[in-house]
Amino acid sequence: MSFIDMMKQDYNLDDNQANALKTELQKLEEYFDKNFEDSPSFFAAFYERFEKTIAPYGFEDAKQAEPLISSLYRQGKFRILVSYVIPAFYQSGGNSDIFADTYTQMLNHH
Repeated sequence: MSFIDMMKQDYNLDDNQANALKTELQKLEEYFDKNFEDSPSFFAAFYERFEKTIAPYGFEDAKQAEPLISSLYRQGKFRILVSYVIPAFYQSGGNSDIFADTYTQMLNHH
C-alpha cells in the first residue's frame, strides 16, 4: 500500500493532507541529515519539530503519534525517519513505553 493510500485509509486524511504530510516528513528527514549533532538539545529540538509537523494532521502528542510511527515503519518509505524520531524522543526524556514495539522491530532488523 502506498503512503498516500495508507494515510487515507488508516488516518482519514484526504489526498491533499496526505501529500502535504508526505512532503513535510521528507523535509524533516532532510533537516535531520543536514543538521545532525549528537547532543540532547538537538534531539529535543528535532522531536519538537516532528511534533509540530504532525500535529495539524491529528497527531497531537506522542501517544497519538505512536500508531503513525508504527505505520511509517511498516510501510517502509519513512523507516530512516522513524529511526531518527524514536531515539530523539527517548534522548529528550520521552517515556520508554511509547514507541517500544516499533523500536523493538527496528533493533531486530539491524
